[in-house]
Amino acid sequence: MNCTYTSEWDNGSVVETPCEYDPLTGEVDPETADVDIDAGLVREFITLPDGEELEVCPNCHFFILKTVVGDRHDESYGEYKECSNPDCQEEF
Repeated sequence: MNCTYTSEWDNGSVVETPCEYDPLTGEVDPETADVDIDAGLVREFITLPDGEELEVCPNCHFFILKTVVGDRHDESYGEYKECSNPDCQEEF
């Protein structure tokens, strides 16, 4: 699925590039952009054709975060975000 990949930086910079998104796996494949930004990354997300925004994992940067309800790694229970990448599995 074609979408837009956006990164926001703490100096106010915003970079948007075309992106391919696989809704079955949650994988995102943005076109690379040659940027020279001396700032910290604040947020990454994709925007689907219908305008919906999906957060990208801040750990691996190539999969979306999905909402999960259940037991967390810290043994608490509730709703949290988890990376769609089975090799990443970070919780947020």
